[in-house]
Amino acid sequence: MKPVVLVYDLNNELVDECSTLIGHTGLYTTINTYNEANATEVIRQYDRFFGLFTNRLSCLIIGWNPYKKPREQLLFKLRNREKRSPLRAATPVIMITEDHRHDLKQRALDPTDGYVAAYLQSDDYQKLIADTLHKIVFGSRAHEMNSIAYAQLQQEFVD
Repeated sequence: MKPVVLVYDLNNELVDECSTLIGHTGLYTTINTYNEANATEVIRQYDRFFGLFTNRLSCLIIGWNPYKKPREQLLFKLRNREKRSPLRAATPVIMITEDHRHDLKQRALDPTDGYVAAYLQSDDYQKLIADTLHKIVFGSRAHEMNSIAYAQLQQEFVD
């Protein structure tokens, strides 16, 4: 069985393009969702033992919803759900965004908050998505990638 990757964003073209790029690798099964309700339902369907254990999804690829406040974003709803069980680890997340706001990137990469493994820009993610996903799913490097990205962000803030 191929690892399952959920792709969700309000931008349908981004979801389709991302899914196509991932599909070309032949290594993953992608589930495309175009609204948060469907993405939440997929996450629920892939829960193990009523959400007590780590989700069976290998990775989520999501973006920011510009119509919602940061705390109302799917990313933070997922993290709150995961924190309810001590037997559940964080599901790896790749964020693709066209928003260049430093505060959003800070929240997403913060290891105690969003814990995103990779924060990619929508104008150049195409070159990076397959390799990034491979490192996360087959290399089990989500934690390491988050640590590196967060440290780089902190260094940018200092400079």
